[in-house]
Amino acid sequence: MQIKKIIYTIFIPVVLAACTGPKTTSTPAPTKEKTITKKMVNGYQLQVLNTIDRTEALNAKSLLLTKYPQQKTFLMFQSPYYKIRFGNFLTQAEATGYQKKIKAHFTNVFVIPARFEIKVKE
Repeated sequence: MQIKKIIYTIFIPVVLAACTGPKTTSTPAPTKEKTITKKMVNGYQLQVLNTIDRTEALNAKSLLLTKYPQQKTFLMFQSPYYKIRFGNFLTQAEATGYQKKIKAHFTNVFVIPARFEIKVKE
């Protein structure tokens, strides 16, 4: 009786494990995710306003943000002037297109060269 217990508890599980083979789990192949890096590029921005009145500059920035939420708007201070710059454009033609739209709200809008950061997927 004692031998049967030993056979059932030790020998049979070992034999069954040997017959089924090693347990393997298949893991999916690692996918190479695209990394996003930042890169400095030369492009263009619009200078929309140049004033000494801070309130006027903030109102102009607010108007641009409501009319064109997809574009970035920048408020810069170079003593004693507040400057509003608009957009990050890679081509001058793209900047000129927005310049024509914005001239409906502001009188002196200039396309200026600028250097800014963009996100690049690699």
